[in-house]
Amino acid sequence: MIYKYLFTVYIIITFIINTQVQSQNKAQWITCTGEALVQNISNEEAQVIAKRKARLNAIEKVCGVQLQAESLVRNFMLAGDFIHSIAYGHVIEEKNIQWQTETIPPENPSAPPVIKLKLTMEAKVKPVNDKSDPSFKVKLTLNRKSFDSGDEVIFTISSTKDCYITIINLAANDSVYVLYPNISHQDNFIQADKTFIFPSIDDRVSGFHIRVSALPVHKKDSEIVKVIATKKQIDFLFGLAMSEGFGVMGTPKMAITQLARRLSEIPVSKRAEATVMYTVYNKK
Repeated sequence: MIYKYLFTVYIIITFIINTQVQSQNKAQWITCTGEALVQNISNEEAQVIAKRKARLNAIEKVCGVQLQAESLVRNFMLAGDFIHSIAYGHVIEEKNIQWQTETIPPENPSAPPVIKLKLTMEAKVKPVNDKSDPSFKVKLTLNRKSFDSGDEVIFTISSTKDCYITIINLAANDSVYVLYPNISHQDNFIQADKTFIFPSIDDRVSGFHIRVSALPVHKKDSEIVKVIATKKQIDFLFGLAMSEGFGVMGTPKMAITQLARRLSEIPVSKRAEATVMYTVYNKK
């Protein structure tokens, strides 16, 4: 009787798991939206941007990106594992496309109003589960494990495959920045098995440095730097505000969601990540 009972439980559990997997892999119709400002770009370019945002919105809804990001804000290291393993999806069909326009009054009365395009549509999203490529590895090291405020940080990166790299910093001020690529360094391609150093010697000779600092009222702070390597080029700076030439992703919650949105377009097998935590001490 016990064996029969266990066998019955096994059948039920297997059925539930298989049902969940099939449900996760099944294409779903979802209503999604995307917006774009017709500002310094043509109307056609704004439409392309709005449609791209709508598709990402659809993938986000079906794959549950935003809901999961909410629970991982407090631990950015865990968030990195989540971002690496999220299901990604493809929009395989679109219908009922509707466009709306909104006129936004300018802050300066002498300037013309801005037109905002809003797209609402239904998208059919096919979630796809993928496994990482065990031969695709990226390595990240810093010049030191602990720093004093004002010290320079230097990143040394290598990859087992040709790839495009993005360096992201979770700073002590609870903001997340894209350090590389940036306004001064837009080519982020590196070759396999070649050491990449940022900032380079030439950068530092010309006066380009990246320095760390702890918050004024703190004796020390911990910060995190993450490198994301992708076999396909992806624009992590798209839509970001810029500060001193670096992209600003906002708070960790905003950053996790934005990273997941961008990475949802790239299979897990075509990306690799590495994360390092370091400490910054106040000299005073």
